[in-house]
Amino acid sequence: MRVWRREEDFDLPSCVVALGTFDGVHIGHQALIRRAMELARALDTACVVYTFRNHPLSVLCPERAPEALMQADEKLSKLSAMGVDGVMLLDFTKEYAATEPTEYLEGLVKRLRVKGVVAGFNYTFGAGGRGNASLIRSEAARLGYRAEIVDAVTDEGDVVSSTLLRRLRRDGERERYLRLLRLPR
Repeated sequence: MRVWRREEDFDLPSCVVALGTFDGVHIGHQALIRRAMELARALDTACVVYTFRNHPLSVLCPERAPEALMQADEKLSKLSAMGVDGVMLLDFTKEYAATEPTEYLEGLVKRLRVKGVVAGFNYTFGAGGRGNASLIRSEAARLGYRAEIVDAVTDEGDVVSSTLLRRLRRDGERERYLRLLRLPR
């Protein structure tokens, strides 16, 4: 698995990107990444997970930044085990956060030669978090990529999320916590 820490270093001919913070790479994230891998195969290109070393809230609102479910090296190990072709692992910065959503998508498609974008139903990006799944879909034809939005994965009636995982860890629900983080065999 390739790892890039700067977009300028990206050197593949094209890719499908899976967008997200992917804190924990839990079963909801895994479903999204598997969908990106399927789309990449269908489009005969690489699957690249586009994510951050640090949580966006650590920059945007440090007092509200959650405790990480896993460190960057653990995230990379788990993504490698899933079989992705590469990971764009960037530092989230204030400059990055200030990018207008449409400008973000245009730049992403151009710099990474994106053929497909896969994101979760609740993914937000760009200045003020104004970019979302609807924008990803609406820009697909203009920018020339396939858009796939992945619905929520649920467990015992709860949407599987990093917030849920943090609650389970805090409340000592170790068995369920580990089950939701586990890679399928």
